[in-house]
Amino acid sequence: MKQKYSSSNLFLLSLGMILIIILPVMIVNNGNLYLVGDYMSQQIPFIRESRRLLLSGKPFWSANTFLGANFLGTYSFYNYASPFYWPLFLLPENLTGIGLSVTFALKHVIAALTAHLYLKRYVKTSHLAFIGALIYAFSSFTIDSTYFFHFIDVIAVFPLIPYLVDEVLEGRKKCLLSLVVLLNGMINYYFLVSTSVFFLIYLFFRVKFSDKKYTFKDALRCIIFYALGGFSAMFVLLPSLLSLLETNKATGSFASSIVRGLGTIPQLLKVLKGIILPSEGILGSATGFEFSNFNSNAAFLPFFGALFLFVAVRKKSDKWYFKLIKFLFILTIVPFGNGLFSFFTNMSYTRWYYAFVLMATLASIKVIEEKPTEDEIKKSAKTVWIISAIVVGIPLLLKLICAYLFPSALSILPEGAVNYLQNAGLAEKFTTDDLRYAIVFIIMTAASYIPLFITLKKDKNFSPKIVPVVAVICVVIYGCYISNEANIFEKPEVYRGNDASVTEEVTYTHRTDYDFSFANYPQIANEPGIGNFISFKSHSTAAFCNLVGYENTLHLNSKKYFDTPAIQSVLSIKTLVDENGNRTDAPYYTPFGFSYDYYVLSDDIEYTTSKKENNRRIETMTKACFVDSETAEKLKEILKPLDGDFDWKEEYKKEGAENFVMTSSGFTATTKGSKERLLFFSIPHDNGWIAFVNGEETEIFTVNGGLMSIIVPEGECNVEFKFVTPGLKAGTIISIMSLLSLGIYAIYERKKSTSV
Repeated sequence: MKQKYSSSNLFLLSLGMILIIILPVMIVNNGNLYLVGDYMSQQIPFIRESRRLLLSGKPFWSANTFLGANFLGTYSFYNYASPFYWPLFLLPENLTGIGLSVTFALKHVIAALTAHLYLKRYVKTSHLAFIGALIYAFSSFTIDSTYFFHFIDVIAVFPLIPYLVDEVLEGRKKCLLSLVVLLNGMINYYFLVSTSVFFLIYLFFRVKFSDKKYTFKDALRCIIFYALGGFSAMFVLLPSLLSLLETNKATGSFASSIVRGLGTIPQLLKVLKGIILPSEGILGSATGFEFSNFNSNAAFLPFFGALFLFVAVRKKSDKWYFKLIKFLFILTIVPFGNGLFSFFTNMSYTRWYYAFVLMATLASIKVIEEKPTEDEIKKSAKTVWIISAIVVGIPLLLKLICAYLFPSALSILPEGAVNYLQNAGLAEKFTTDDLRYAIVFIIMTAASYIPLFITLKKDKNFSPKIVPVVAVICVVIYGCYISNEANIFEKPEVYRGNDASVTEEVTYTHRTDYDFSFANYPQIANEPGIGNFISFKSHSTAAFCNLVGYENTLHLNSKKYFDTPAIQSVLSIKTLVDENGNRTDAPYYTPFGFSYDYYVLSDDIEYTTSKKENNRRIETMTKACFVDSETAEKLKEILKPLDGDFDWKEEYKKEGAENFVMTSSGFTATTKGSKERLLFFSIPHDNGWIAFVNGEETEIFTVNGGLMSIIVPEGECNVEFKFVTPGLKAGTIISIMSLLSLGIYAIYERKKSTSV
């Protein structure tokens, strides 16, 4: 007889739930799943950019990513290696939005199924394991992750890691653990780091505190097969690592990390709120407390809330899962604790919460199974009430004082305190958005905790009747969140994700300047532009940004502190598109590949927000290139120091290279001149570029901060630049060798088992 709480029924129920949740958004958007924030400004543009580059056959260089970027190294964080992306790759471009609906639903269903597979190992009551799977798949961490979309890929497959660790400890499914680690590495290398940290913590608690006597040999076996899975993913991980090491995100000082860690202390309110109460939105707050809005500080369990979690944390038990959740809870509320899951490269993010949610769900269900005492429930409920009052009351009180009662008091406070209050939104009066968030927050909180306390009074054993209740609660909370957040941005800005690209080709001859706040529109339109919002900028790109006045903060958005049209010449901008979509020719366009005769030393030049100074630097670039002393010495036979005034509006008229074409693997051009000269291309000199002149490899020089130039002889020359992704070949070899080793071991194990 088919079990009522089987995986097949879970599949149908979770699918129905997520379709009900997203149906209103799909109806409004003609079947497309269009949400807000990074989902629109990053996920859709990046999916479309990845699709066309992969179809090109040589997906190595993305010209649409600001001035250009290492595609494989940069986009592995977002999509291209994830199997959840592949169906979108197969769809026509105009069906991307509908494809997002399907994959979005699929991820939630898989998350429920994998969580169920893991939980039913430890939960004897089948309907409780069923409920736990729904709670995991539809937790506040999952809801907040809709903003980023690709985070849900990780949530979907993560439960397979602890499930297979348990299997390998028993001597089973060893190769399968390696393959799941490979899958996690393909989905997202950043989350593989946090998953690996959790793996070691989980393995320690399973071995140290398990009822079974596991040995060091058992633990070592897990580590070996986990590591083998990591090596199998090196075709993604190694290029990603080498690309990451070219960015400021990976090379910031440890001292600054410590400062950022201390700066997260006020975040404790958000962290506790994210565990105790549902997340009403990642873009806003019911209390107006907007500190660390984008750090994924949400781990609330629908229906369960934090009630049973606090019972578990308080328990003086030898059970490994109670000890583990206690350790994880302490880790997440102490400074630097969350930094452990990113090797302290980021102290604010709690993006390892997919692991915390799964363990909190397991601990909560085990508390129910072991029948908590009335005293335990009362103490836990009291804790929930007290912490809820603190995390909601303190921001409200501060906002009341700073924005209404004593706003003038800000003038006598220390600068650091004022900055904090302003950045957290506590010095501003309430808005209609705050009211909207407050209403949604009250509904979500009531929808979870009121049914829970009614159940505790009427059905302390949590009978199967609560299964549909939990399903409805998950739908109500998730639906409220999405419906509220989907109305944040103005529709014209959001709906640009549905625009058709100019062409699906990956050959480019110039850049286009879009007067849109939608930062990644060049990837929608498939025209290289100078607006970009992505998590990474290489050192070369950052160096150019520092030199000319592009904002180069952790947000990595190409906002600018200059307004000279000379940038059209320097960056070869041929077309201007205004906010209404009207296209005009750029009046100061200079083609790619123009030559320099003069230079200016850049050794002592620093970043500035002065428009006047940045305009001067950009206008200088039409006549002379900026170089450091070492490069100036190498080029002394080609370039002369700039001396005297000039009119940049005359200089921009110089000729560029002919037949310039950039593709996804590099670019080619022809050039001719009466003398040996320095040829400049406004493309970042990232690791991986190789240049050839008339078929002979030549040295690439870094000029204008971090852009490329080469020396060409007099006469007509054929120029070719090829981009070879650093680490791709070596990573692929390591992956093949690792997978072969796994295959050989699997064959050996099979023969061994059949011969017994």
